[in-house]
This record gives sequence, C-alpha cells and structure tokens, in this order.
Amino acid sequence: MEERQTLQTQSIRRLLITGAIGILSLLLAFFITDHVIHDKYTQLQSLQHKIIKASNSMLMIRRHEKDYLARVDSSYLSKMEGAYSQLKSELLSINQSLDEHGITTSYSNQQAIADVDSYYQQFAAMSHTVHNIFGEKGSISLIDQLKDTALAFEQNLIGINAPQIDALTLTTKDLMYQFFNDFDSNLLPDIDNNLTEIQKALEAAPELRFSTTSFEEFSQAFYVLQHTYETFGYSHNDGMHGALRNTIHSLEDTLNNLFIETPKQIAITMHQYENYKKMVALALCIAIVLVLLYVIRQTHRLEQDLINAREHEKQANKAKSAFLANMSHEIRTPLNGILGMTEILSDSKLSAVQKDYLSTINASSQTLLMLINDILDLSKIESGHLEIAPHTCALKEVIFDTAALIAPKAQQKSIDLVVDMDTSLPDYIKADEQKVRQVLMNLASNAIKFTDSGAITFTAKQISHSSSHTEVFFSVQDSGIGIDSDKQAHIFEEFKQETSHTSSQYGGTGLGLAISAKIVEMMGGEIQLESQKHVGSTFSFTLSFLHDEQTINQVSSLPVLYLAEEHNTLLVSEILRFGYQLTHCHTVDEVLAANRPNAIVIIDKPCLLPQANSTLANFSIVYVRQNNEIVNDTASNIVALVTAPLFGMRLNNMLKTAFVTHNHAPEVVANSSSIAITAPEFTPSGKQSILVVEDNKVNQQVVCINLKRIGFDYLIANNGQEAVSLYQQHHGDIGLILMDCMMPVMNGFEATQSIREWEQEQGLKNTHIIALTASILDDDIQQCFDCGMDDYLPKPFKRDVLLEKLKKQVNISSSPTLITG
Repeated sequence: MEERQTLQTQSIRRLLITGAIGILSLLLAFFITDHVIHDKYTQLQSLQHKIIKASNSMLMIRRHEKDYLARVDSSYLSKMEGAYSQLKSELLSINQSLDEHGITTSYSNQQAIADVDSYYQQFAAMSHTVHNIFGEKGSISLIDQLKDTALAFEQNLIGINAPQIDALTLTTKDLMYQFFNDFDSNLLPDIDNNLTEIQKALEAAPELRFSTTSFEEFSQAFYVLQHTYETFGYSHNDGMHGALRNTIHSLEDTLNNLFIETPKQIAITMHQYENYKKMVALALCIAIVLVLLYVIRQTHRLEQDLINAREHEKQANKAKSAFLANMSHEIRTPLNGILGMTEILSDSKLSAVQKDYLSTINASSQTLLMLINDILDLSKIESGHLEIAPHTCALKEVIFDTAALIAPKAQQKSIDLVVDMDTSLPDYIKADEQKVRQVLMNLASNAIKFTDSGAITFTAKQISHSSSHTEVFFSVQDSGIGIDSDKQAHIFEEFKQETSHTSSQYGGTGLGLAISAKIVEMMGGEIQLESQKHVGSTFSFTLSFLHDEQTINQVSSLPVLYLAEEHNTLLVSEILRFGYQLTHCHTVDEVLAANRPNAIVIIDKPCLLPQANSTLANFSIVYVRQNNEIVNDTASNIVALVTAPLFGMRLNNMLKTAFVTHNHAPEVVANSSSIAITAPEFTPSGKQSILVVEDNKVNQQVVCINLKRIGFDYLIANNGQEAVSLYQQHHGDIGLILMDCMMPVMNGFEATQSIREWEQEQGLKNTHIIALTASILDDDIQQCFDCGMDDYLPKPFKRDVLLEKLKKQVNISSSPTLITG
C-alpha cells in the first residue's frame, strides 16, 4: 500500500513536471515563433524604408539632372553618378527582399534596372553634348567658337568697302541669334541663303578672298553648333532631351509599381504577420489551457486515487491496529497472570537461589512485554498517534532495569555487564519512562544478540544542568560483530538488518532500531552510531529532561558492613544513595571488630562464601554475584542474592528484606510498600469493598490476592452484566470498581455506561471506576474515559501501581501495608 502511494505520488510529480515542461516548451515555441514573425515584420518595415529611400534617390537623380542642365556644373555629374549607383543598389536589395518574403507585384526589377541604366547612359551622352555646347570654365564651347569665328570674320571685313557683305553678315548674325534663341527651324533656309550669298560675294571679289578662311570657320562653327543643338533637341520633346524624357517616363512608370503598389502589398503582408502573431498567441493560450486542463484532470484523478489509497491504508491500518490491539490484549492477559503471580510469589519465603530464578522469569516476561510494545508503537508511529507523555521517572532505575532484562542472556553467553553512571545524575526526572526504557531495551537487545564475548556497557552521564533542565547522555556499547560503514545508514529503517543473513543467524524483526530512532527523535534527540566491523558498536543519544521534585525515601539507622578487598564503586554509591550506614571492611576480622551484630554483611567474592557458614555464621549476609556467575548453593545465612551491576531498587529491596526477615529493623515497615513484610491487616476507611469485574480466572486471582494482601474486601463479577447487577444490589458496600473492558455478554464500556445511567436515575454519587484492561491503544484509553471511567490501569500491572491508583481514588486513612501469606 505504501509502495502504491509512493508510485502515485511520483506519478503526480512526473505529471506536474511533464505539464511544466510542456508549458515551457509551448512558451519557448511561442517566443521563437514570435521572434521569427517579429523579424519578418521588422524586415518588411526595413523594406518599406528601402522603397522610400529608393524613391528619394530617384528624386535626387532628377534634381541632379535639372541642376546640371541649368548650371552645366560637372559636380552634378559626380552626384548623378553616386545617386545612380545608390539607386541601382537599392533596387537590387529591394528585389532580393521581395523575393525573400514572396511578395508578388507588377513591378519588374529587371525592367527598372534596364530603364535606370538606359536613363543614365542617355543622360551621360546628353551631358557630353551639353558640355560641348556650353562648355565649362577653362574650356571653349561651341557657342564660344561661333562667337569667336564671327568676330574674326567681322574684323577681316573692317577697312574694306563691302556694304553688301556687311549687310548680309549683320542679317545672318541676327538670324542666327533668333534661331539659337527660339530654335525656329524656319530660319535655317534664310541663314543658309545668306551664308551662300556671302560666300559668293567673297569669291567674286578678289580683294576679299583672304576673308574666305575666316568665313568658312564662322560658317562651320554655326553648322556644328546647330547640328549639336539639333542632336540635343530644340525642345524637351526632341533629340536627346526628348529621348531622355521618354526613358524617364518609362522608368517612372516602372518605379511607380514599386513606390506605390509594392508598399500596399507590403502593408497587407505586415497585417498578415500581425494576424499570425495574434493567432500564435491565441494558439499558445489554448494549448496552455489544454495542458493545464489535462494536468488538472490527471492530477485530480491521481489525487483521488491517492485519497482512496490513503483511505484504504487508513482502513488497513485500522484493521491492523484492531488486530494488533486484539493480539496485544490476548497476549497481555496471560502475561498479566505470569507477572502478577511472579510478583506475588516473590513475597513468599524463598531461598536466595529461588528468588534469583524468579527474577529470571520476570525479566523474560518483561522482554516479551517490550516486544509487544514495539509492535504496538510501530502501529502508532505509522498512524501518527504515538505521543510522548512525560511524568515522574526514576532515571537510574531505568538503566538498572534495562541491564537486568538482558542479564539472563548475558549469563548464558558469559558476557560481562557494566553500568557506568554519574553519581550526579538526579534520582527523578520528568520523562516518558516507558519510551526511554523501550529505546534502551531495544539497544540492549541488539547488543546482547550480536555479542558472543566481551562486555556490554550501559552509560548515563549528566552533561549539563540548569535550574529547570538536565541533559543526559546515554549509550549502549558492545564488543560484538560490528556493522560495516556502508550498511550503517539503512539499519534504522523498518524491518532492515545489516544483511539478509542477519535475521536467520541472529534472529530479530528489524523493528527495534527503527522504532527507537523515531522515539528518540520525538523526544528531541538523535541516535548516533559508531561501529567497527569485528570490534563492536556504540549506540548513543542525548536527551533533555525537566527536573522532578520527588526524592528517595531514605532508610535510617540500618547498618551495612561491606566486606571486600576492593570495594565496588557503583555498589558503594547505591548503598549510600538509599541512606544506609555503610562501613567498609577489608577482612573478616574487621567485620567482627565492628561489633555490629544487627548489621547486614555484603560480600561480593565467591572466595568469601566458605566463611559465611563459619566465621560469619551469626550475620545475615547478602551476596553480590557477578552476572555470569552461577550460584547453585549458598550458606544458610545468605538471605539474599544481588546481581552486579543490577542495583537500584533491587539492592534496596533485598537489604530491607534481609533486615525484616531476621527482625533486625521492624521500623522498616513504615518505609516500604513494595516488599513482603509482616504487619497488621490494613482496613480502608468506611470498610467498603472493591468490585472486581474480570472474565479471566487467572487475572481474577492476581487482582484478588493483591487486594487481600493490601487489606481490601472484594466482590467478583465475570462479565459486565454481572457487574451491573452486583453493583445495583450492593452499591452501598462498593467503594470502587476495577473494570475489565473486553468481556463476553457485556463489555466494560457498556457496563460502565449502564452503571452511570443507573446512578443518575437513582440520584447517587458516582462510584470510582478504574479500567483494568490489556488494551493500551490510545483510542481504547480515550474510550474508557468517554464512557465514564475515572482512571486507567493497563495489564500487566505492578502491585505498586495498583496501590497508587487505589490511594488516588479511594479514601485511605493511612498508608497500607502488605500482609504475608
């Protein structure tokens, strides 16, 4: 299911990425297309400018033509040549652009170029003719030649009496002037006749023959100028000028298609490009909308699938939680019988070895309970319901208890257990004790599992201390197989171990480290790992805790003689922590010399055991054995066995038991409610009974024995229906109800609701109801309070916890004490 959700999540991610890539691709295509269209549009604008520029160039050509004809200045010929070359270049560029953009018009660039060339060639020829006629500075024109020859001819006639020739000459000059002024061809015959008459007159008079040469030059100059003018054109429509006008008109007609029609076609094309741009933008919007609609639709479908998958997962988790809760309930129920009877049996008069065996049973049961808690916590973590609930916690006891749980296995493997604990550690803190125990136990369980020799060390160090908080460093170190560096990361994953062979060789589920890492993270820390293959591993973490005001109830006036050549530092600090009067003895003689016959003697070396029956026969002895030391028989005066380094309350209880058993300290009675001691029977105020509602006979027995030893009377109901009936019959005698939740006929929730409804109908004050159930899921706990219960006691329970709940809910006038059976 989780894999399916991961795939669906990845599908959504891929879909979103694909959609984003699609939109980006569309935008990229749009920008490229828009850029191309913009370039085309800009090129068309440039083409328009070229056409305008070509039109201006044509105007400049005409202007240079007119300026040259008006001024006959050769500088205009250079300008004309430049304008001609520029116009041709512009026409060629325009034609190339038209071809590139596929614009078709009636304009013929080939014709235009031909007309421009023809025009320029004709203008060049005409300009040469004009130059001959009018000349320029530094050159003699045909007009000048005519004037000069006329003047020379007239000078030859001076001094000669030839009135006829003078008259003809004067008349001819006037006719020539009129001709060149008006270009009236009708005057040419008269001019020709006059010139002929003058020539005849000169030939007829011998004295005038010397003037014939000047006359011929004069006559020739006229005819050359007249012929040149005729070639140039007497008017704008004749000669070269007329031909040039015809050429320019043809060129203008050709260029009009370029200057007038072509811009219209360009404007139409530009408008088309604008439409293309709008169409591309519209297509982009439509494409983006379609992509978004597709992505939204597919995402919605995948999200719906994911929601359905999560709903299925939720249902599966719910079913799994229900299954786990049911399994937990079914396992905890007989486990409550085991642990309950173990605790009851520990109050009996057993030998030290028997009590040691009983301790092993208890440790094994606690290990099983821890495994159940791991499985349930995994379910809570997966559903997000695991919570950290700090309360008063005996920090040092957590360390000792953790070491005690792996002690039997360590004994089998002959592995040393070491506890390295700061004496500055506070006795009590605010912490979720169950979670801290669970983490340390998981780490310890791994350590003992993968270690075949050497030692396992538990460390607890105070690394900082403030007015409100204490920061504690925890570590569990082993000398086991170690973990490869490349495998260290994934061992904190669920159901993962170093290799696939680890589980088959060493056992285990692969849950412990994953759950521990998550719990430590929830408490504000992080598990660190240092490991070397074939050397060992160290798991450590640091947590910050609030201070707790509770302190240890220390005993007083209870002497202890510690006989050892080298005294165990941890043992000494623990004895002093509980307030015993400790005397260090190094030899048996020092014990005897202490003259404390009522003292308890502690020995921790097997070599001193023979003297326990002889020299120390009058003393009660507590033997502190090493964990891997097997003790099958002891001296008769050894009243208790304590396993090192499993001290704390175990040591305290054993010492108190030793004092009470041998009547060395009857005042201890008032200071402890957790050990079996002889005392008057306790009677609760009001002498009310407790109604025990429990369907399991073994658990009935466990609860009833504990109530009897505390001093309570009780009634028993086998199911909820019996409980309701008994309560209605004896409600005046019932001061409290211990209610199991899962029972046949009527469960505890229904029974509680029925009792509360009946109390309300009868106007009675609510009787305290404590849930006594093996269901420990948060929903079940909440249901207990929702249906009207006042408190909650999970199975398996300890007598101390039961007593604490009774103190809280029942009017107890004095501290109850236990009664030995």
